[in-house]
Amino acid sequence: MFPLTVALERAARSFPLETAMVEEDGRSETWSDHVDAIARLAGALDALDVAHGARFAILAPNSVDQAKLIHAGYWSGRVPVPLNHRLALPEFAAILQKSRAKLLFVAPAFLDIARTLQADGWDGRLFLVGPDRDGMEGTEDLIARHSASEPARAAIGDEAILLFTGGTTGEGKGVPLTHGNVVSNAFQVIAALGAGPGDLYLHVAPMFHSADLLGTAVTLAGGGHSYLAQPSPVAIVDALETRKVTMTMAPPVLLDGIVRQGLTEGRALERLRIFICGGSPVPFDLLDAASAHFPSAALVQGYGLTETSPILSFLHLPQARALGNAEALRSSGRPLAGVEMRLLDTDQHGAGELAVRGPNVFSGYLDRAADTEAAFDNGWFRTGDAACFDAHGFLHILDRRKDVIITGGENVYSTEVESVLLDHPAIIEVAVIGIPDPKWGERVAAVIVAAPEAEIEPDALTDHCRARLGGFKLPREFRQIDALPKSALGKTLKTELRRLFEDASAN
Repeated sequence: MFPLTVALERAARSFPLETAMVEEDGRSETWSDHVDAIARLAGALDALDVAHGARFAILAPNSVDQAKLIHAGYWSGRVPVPLNHRLALPEFAAILQKSRAKLLFVAPAFLDIARTLQADGWDGRLFLVGPDRDGMEGTEDLIARHSASEPARAAIGDEAILLFTGGTTGEGKGVPLTHGNVVSNAFQVIAALGAGPGDLYLHVAPMFHSADLLGTAVTLAGGGHSYLAQPSPVAIVDALETRKVTMTMAPPVLLDGIVRQGLTEGRALERLRIFICGGSPVPFDLLDAASAHFPSAALVQGYGLTETSPILSFLHLPQARALGNAEALRSSGRPLAGVEMRLLDTDQHGAGELAVRGPNVFSGYLDRAADTEAAFDNGWFRTGDAACFDAHGFLHILDRRKDVIITGGENVYSTEVESVLLDHPAIIEVAVIGIPDPKWGERVAAVIVAAPEAEIEPDALTDHCRARLGGFKLPREFRQIDALPKSALGKTLKTELRRLFEDASAN
């Protein structure tokens, strides 16, 4: 194993003339030029007296400029902290305080936020991501003005990047990932999917999300990267075609938009060979339908967490189909090489909490010793997901443990009920939750987004579910809304949905 510094050195030495970066306007940069640029940016960090191991924050949409900053951090032994630009001001302030970042690189679109943070008491310095503007220095000028810095001699146990969890049930936690964590997972991804100098990876997932680290595998293999600043189904398909992308990853909500709108028809997408879908639960029916829209590509479901850098397992749809095993097709695949899995606190059906260990698993949360202690069981990281394995060794994620509904002493996995409801033609999205019930403890409730012009009839939905589910699993209440609240990567925020019912009962 080696640090990311060595990975970047290797890319410049072994693939100097191969494409490293492709801008949205089609301009490209070789690995030789890219590493020279990040070494100069590292030289700027030296000149700014940013200490080795210190953290700096980035507030920007996906871009080559942000990639240069992150890579300059790896190169110089400093730690990038990409910020979720959808946060509120108090959340930004909290992360800057927790990370102790005294430098913030900000895209022009978010400059007002950064200046407000300064006015409210953050005492760090600001620089723009990209070119100078209105007398404010940007990363392009920093690269032009500074000499290249020698790479830091980082150890694999040194912190490489600090990410924050989504905080879907409360305040997000800081997750420091080491060079060894990130590089280990990159090798695991290469072993599962393959990668090489001819690959171009389109970064759709936001760069503040752990899913963006999937691209590290492409760097190790000498492939190139391109970035999508404002992802949408149309923008993804346009980029896949015009930039001749070979690999990408997108959340289910965007893949579903591509499929529903028929956006691939007539498009030249034969270069695409891998389309990974993940970040939130991926219905098999979506993968199955998408495979017809991308005939040259293998559809792959990815399962993982921020704390695991991020991937734990892949379901490679063509490989699973070749087994002729219908159960495998609805799984989350098999563990990646080097990932160990076990189930804790199993029930009478063999389901339990999934625990993992491996070189890609982090060692603890930032300044949260109690949370770290609770997250590990004798060296095994508790994922918080209820899971089981089938006879062929495929992993099935049943639910988040916190989302398991206990009604009358029986466990109901919300994902199972959601899968049945999604088969109804009137429903395009659904979230199933448990709400308090004085008799049963909890009862099953479904929050539905209906298809355009569809009529939602609760009795018909109940009959639909009754044909495939036991009586205790049936939704006792249906609520229709315009859109489900989502995280940055399309994960449904069920805590917000529970408040809908709390507010209704209060009134």
